[in-house]
Amino acid sequence: MLTNPDFCAELDALVQQYSPVTPDYRIAMQFSQLLLQEFPEPEVSKDWETATNIPHPQPPIPTSPHPVPDVELLQAFAHEVRTPLTTIRTMTRLLLKRRDLPAGVSDRLKIIDHECTEQIDRMELLFKAAELETCAATKAANTHLTPMSLNQVLQQSIPRWQQAATRRNLTLEVVVPQQLPTVVSNPTMLDRVLTGLMENFTRSLPAGSHIQVQVIPAGDQLKLQLSPQLQCQDTDAADTFVTPPIRKALGQLLMFQPETGTISLNLNATKHLFQAIGGKLIVRQRPQYGEVLTIFLPLEVSHQQNLELRKN
Repeated sequence: MLTNPDFCAELDALVQQYSPVTPDYRIAMQFSQLLLQEFPEPEVSKDWETATNIPHPQPPIPTSPHPVPDVELLQAFAHEVRTPLTTIRTMTRLLLKRRDLPAGVSDRLKIIDHECTEQIDRMELLFKAAELETCAATKAANTHLTPMSLNQVLQQSIPRWQQAATRRNLTLEVVVPQQLPTVVSNPTMLDRVLTGLMENFTRSLPAGSHIQVQVIPAGDQLKLQLSPQLQCQDTDAADTFVTPPIRKALGQLLMFQPETGTISLNLNATKHLFQAIGGKLIVRQRPQYGEVLTIFLPLEVSHQQNLELRKN
C-alpha cells in the first residue's frame, strides 16, 4: 500500500477513522496499579538471614515510591483544572492589550484574569502538596531556598489580601516594621503559600471580623502572625467563646468546610508546604479570638550577624 499512490486516499481515511485518542488518566493509573501487583516480592536467602540473624526489612509506607490513589487523583485533578484556566487567562490578557475595548468589557476581563490567576495558584499549591507527599525523601531537594526580600513579597501580596478580605466583608490591618530583614525561602512559593493561607483564614471568619497581620523579628527568625481581633466593646460579647469552623477530612491532603462549601489543603499538608520553603507554621486556638496562625521564616546568616553586632 505504501508503494502504491492509488491507496493513499484510502490510507488517509483509515488514519482519520482510527486516529490515536489520549487515554483517560484513570486507565493509566489502573494499569500501573495492576502492573505493580504482578511484580514478585524480592526474596532474601534463608542462609544469609540465619547467619546474620537480621530479619528481612520491610519498606516503610511513608517513603514508598508509589503514590497512593487519592494523591494521584489530586495531581491529575490539579493538572486538568490548571491547563484550561491557563489558556483562558492567556486569551484574556491578549484581549486586554487591545485599545478599542469599552471600559466595561475591560473591567470584566480583568476580573476574569484575577479569578483565573487565583485558581491557578490554588491548583499549583495542591499539585505541590501532592508532590511533597509522594516524594517524602526529596522534599527539601525540590525547593530551592535563597535569600530574599520579604518586603517585596508583602508589597505584592497585601493588595490581594485586602481584596479577599473586602469580598467577605472583613477588615484587614497589616503592621510591618519600616525595615524588614532578609529571609531565606523560595520567593514564588512563599507568595503562593501565604496567599493560600490568607484565603483559607478569611473564609473561616464570620462577616464583620477584623484581621491583624503583624510582622515581628524573633531572634534568628522573622515572625508573621495572623490573628482575628474583637471589634465589639461590649463586655458580655467579649466573654463569649468563638466556635471553631467545622472541617471534614477529604482524603489525605484536603479538607471540606460545609458552612462555606470550600475545599482546601488540610493543616498537615499546609505545614509541609511551609517546611519545604524553609518556614514553620503554628496554629493555636484561642477561645475568645479563634485561630491564630504564626509563621516563622529563617533570617539570612549575614543579616542575623548584623543584628547581633547592633545589640552588642
